Amino acid sequence: MTEPTISERYADFAAALRFDDIPAVLVEKAKLHILDTIGVALAASQSEFAARSLAAFGRFGGGGSSVAYGQANTLGLRDAIVFNAGLANTLDYDDTYTPTLNHISGGAAPLVLALGERERAAGRDLLTAYVIAMEIGARVGLGAGGKPFAQRGYSSSGLLNGFGTGLAGCKLLGADRDAMVGAQGIALTMMGGSLEGIKEGAWGKRYNAGLSAAAGLTSAVMAAEGVKGTQRPFEGAHGLFNMVFGPDTAVDEVAMTKGLGSDWEFEIVAIKPFPLVHHAHSIVDCAIRLNTEDGVRPADVDEITVLVNERQVPLLCEPDGERRHPPNEHAGIFSIYHLTATALARGRMTLAECEAEALNDPEIRALRDRIRYELDPDSLFPQYFSGGLRARLQDGREIARYEAHHLGSEKRPLPVDTIVDKFRDNAGRVYGGDRVNAISDAVMALDTTGTPAAVTALLGAP
Repeated sequence: MTEPTISERYADFAAALRFDDIPAVLVEKAKLHILDTIGVALAASQSEFAARSLAAFGRFGGGGSSVAYGQANTLGLRDAIVFNAGLANTLDYDDTYTPTLNHISGGAAPLVLALGERERAAGRDLLTAYVIAMEIGARVGLGAGGKPFAQRGYSSSGLLNGFGTGLAGCKLLGADRDAMVGAQGIALTMMGGSLEGIKEGAWGKRYNAGLSAAAGLTSAVMAAEGVKGTQRPFEGAHGLFNMVFGPDTAVDEVAMTKGLGSDWEFEIVAIKPFPLVHHAHSIVDCAIRLNTEDGVRPADVDEITVLVNERQVPLLCEPDGERRHPPNEHAGIFSIYHLTATALARGRMTLAECEAEALNDPEIRALRDRIRYELDPDSLFPQYFSGGLRARLQDGREIARYEAHHLGSEKRPLPVDTIVDKFRDNAGRVYGGDRVNAISDAVMALDTTGTPAAVTALLGAP
């Protein structure tokens, strides 16, 4: 008997999964991640990026009834998913699956909410589809055997998530197992996503999660209508991994499928405590504590050495000129020099510290030039965003701080109250307290009486 392909095993998992099969702890986690994603999207919904994106989608015409978060306008289903997911990644505040550096919820949550509303799905159906998108989105990248997609220039969010969102779309559409296999094959032709824009603080990267979710939706609808897709999108000669890493790339099928349905990779997807690239979180955490616990101020510092993994250097540290003096606030959240200096100077890292004002703060600018990096021999990257720093002070003292496991990981999870407070802070930038509470209540009721429509009805114009 022929061994099933990876896409067949994924389809078997998705077709068979029922809400009651999902552990209760993961149901709660799913609701919190959806709530978090809505919050970070709303926090960006009044930005210039949001306004220009909405204008661009308006030029496609055709109308539509799907909510655009924080807007009076509505959009077509696919455009709304791309728009809302773009908002979710705008501030780099959305969750991360650490082993493959993948932002999954940014696309998955807008997709299941929008499609779930249109299909009049129950809240439990939405949560089941969402867990499918999260679990497959996490597992697909493991097939690379640790090879970094980022070093090939790809955004994991753009490259990997269409397969899981395609399966989630099929689940909400009531498509059968064979359509689920085909949807993954169709999604293969639509995957992409570049990281080039990070160097300039350009906006294209923000669409990666949304475009992959739209690709998943498209592939699901096509497959449900009988459009044929390749059966071997992962292990084929021209499948995902050979396309990215070159011919004859070994595919780790065991990592992609082992324990599927019983061992949950979704468990280790981390919600961010800080609105910046996840790689820098432990270093920022240490810099904040240098201020709040050790009483260090920028004027006290002779030199700071930050510890990074060698694979993080191109993202956080080099080229030196661009990273040390970021041209705009988006580039700033990828600069280890700026982030460390800001965290130490302010003793906190909120959305306010990631705005343009901090870039031009003379104290922060001066401190950036007294920061250097070294490679971290103890780093647990990519499983964890380890990091730390050594501060040499003007009075001759040296203070070292280090975190092996980043805050928000399963080793140092954020309390539920902290996650809800983060949502309230983000959504409160757009809506009043009563509406913020109503959104939170609607999301947290999805496993009982809640529906996608009840959530999306609250996410329109301020």
